[in-house]
Amino acid sequence: MACCIGLLLLAGCKKKVAPTITVFQGEGYLTENAQVYANENVKLGFVATGEKLVELETIITKDGILISRSTESIEGQPSSYTSSTNISFIDTGTMTVMATVTDANGLTASTSYNFDCIEKPYEKFLGNYEGNALFSGNMEVNMDGVDPMQQEVTEHEVPVSVVISGGPAVDEVIILLQMDNQEMELAGKVDGNMITCEADHVSYSFNYDLGGGFNVTPEMDVSYIVKATLDGNQLMIDGTCIGSGEVHVLIYNGTISVDGIIGGSLNKLP
Repeated sequence: MACCIGLLLLAGCKKKVAPTITVFQGEGYLTENAQVYANENVKLGFVATGEKLVELETIITKDGILISRSTESIEGQPSSYTSSTNISFIDTGTMTVMATVTDANGLTASTSYNFDCIEKPYEKFLGNYEGNALFSGNMEVNMDGVDPMQQEVTEHEVPVSVVISGGPAVDEVIILLQMDNQEMELAGKVDGNMITCEADHVSYSFNYDLGGGFNVTPEMDVSYIVKATLDGNQLMIDGTCIGSGEVHVLIYNGTISVDGIIGGSLNKLP
């Protein structure tokens, strides 16, 4: 009889199985060694399984210092429960996420991983800049019935203003460039402290003195390669341009071309 009672007791003592938890693998969700941008929404996701789940706690730390802690009540949820939370980060650096699930028996399971939060590449460039740049290069005018005219320009001072705003992609900016009262919009790629813009067939006009009392303002089709480097509150620009257009003076028709470089420093406005 005692043996039977012992068997009955053993049969009634069901072994308690600890819950499990894994990181949810989905597009837009944080995972091991992921890289995210500050102030950009991402998702934390975990899959918890077990009987009588009670709560899910998520802790985020940076260098051992608590960044955030949240507790989610999952009592009464299915034995396999997926947690999904939207989150963004102000701090940058390497952070650690730890998620712990607890069941009604007090048994727990944890999972953790690291990820990097970095500043959006273009944010440090955003703003308005003004200053003067120096243009050097060659201009050439070829007109019917007139000898070709060439002019070498050396360090001609050009007033420049730039407005930089975020582009459609996280490593892009839009540059509104104004030179000699001509406004152009360029798209640039950010790499570290440098922006590189390449713009083909930008319409540009300027005043050109042909001598003998003749001035023309030809419309030109210009291609630019412009690099802008950030140094504190100064934007250092360095670029090349090459272009051509038509010119008309009285009964004479012809072409005009330009090939030159431009460089200088612009100050960021408050």
